[in-house]
Amino acid sequence: MKVFHIHSNTLSMPTAINASFVDMRACMFRSILLVLVLLGFMAVLGLTSVAHAGTQHYQAPLDNVRWVASSKKRHCALTHDIPLYGRATFSQTAGEKLGFSMRVKRKATRTKDQAHLRSLPPEWKHQVSSVDLGEVAVIKGANPFQLKEDLSRRLLAELQKGMFPTFSYRDWADARDQVSVALPGIHIKEALDEFIGCLSALPTYKFSDFKLSLMHFAFGKHTIKAADRKRLDGVARYLRSDSAIQDNIQHLEISGHTDNVGRKRNNDKLGKRRSQAVKDYLTSKGVPASLFKLKTYGERRPKSTNRTDKGRASNRRVKLILFKKPMKDHHDDMSDSHSPMEK
Repeated sequence: MKVFHIHSNTLSMPTAINASFVDMRACMFRSILLVLVLLGFMAVLGLTSVAHAGTQHYQAPLDNVRWVASSKKRHCALTHDIPLYGRATFSQTAGEKLGFSMRVKRKATRTKDQAHLRSLPPEWKHQVSSVDLGEVAVIKGANPFQLKEDLSRRLLAELQKGMFPTFSYRDWADARDQVSVALPGIHIKEALDEFIGCLSALPTYKFSDFKLSLMHFAFGKHTIKAADRKRLDGVARYLRSDSAIQDNIQHLEISGHTDNVGRKRNNDKLGKRRSQAVKDYLTSKGVPASLFKLKTYGERRPKSTNRTDKGRASNRRVKLILFKKPMKDHHDDMSDSHSPMEK
């Protein structure tokens, strides 16, 4: 009987092959796991970048919308606060036109920006379409949105219908986010009624109200006093309130006067500085410089006696006179400004 001896080396080859196969599978598993980790990391980075390019929406909560009407002498306002963003204001001063402005907490930092304005229906008005109100300029600073009368009235009409006028633009930080700011047309009826009533009560101006103005000055000075600046503000508002008014004005004559203290030549120069100060103030308020005619009379045309302090104070003055263009059958009411609700 033959005995066969199997050498141990005969079994070592399959054992080594199996070990190598296990090692290979483990290596492939580690490689796949590494790839999955890298893909996941890249996905996280991708999601992060998408999150950065997001949206910002500002609007008062529907259960906390508040519109406030206020009135002062010759001024009406309708305001709405937007949490974390700023305040929206409709306003009009007697002699001026209705306007809208938005004062923001974070200033606009770029120039020549544009925003898109749409009137959007609330989510419960499914059958109502949005209204495209066009592009509006973004003004650098704390009051980026300043709308003129026509668009301001359109916004009020949209709010009255229960719509949500909404400004949309790229954010002012790095332009990555799309920003929207909505004015909710709810809980506004009472305040809007009060605001419209205030507008209706604003006084209208007539030519006779501003035909003649007198401003008085301290001794040796040409600085306009606060009370006289208010008068000149009224003149400027009247002239700006309607283009037809300026068309009917031939010129504004400004004459400077002094008391008789000092040399006549020096008083002539002082009278000129006083009349120039009034002109400069009115032009800074938007009155065209081409309308002015300046004169100085110095001490030569006293209004009162120069023998008393009171008389000399009366003589230190500037007289502003508005002259109409000569027209046949021209009446004062042709130069009157329209009432706010007729615009």
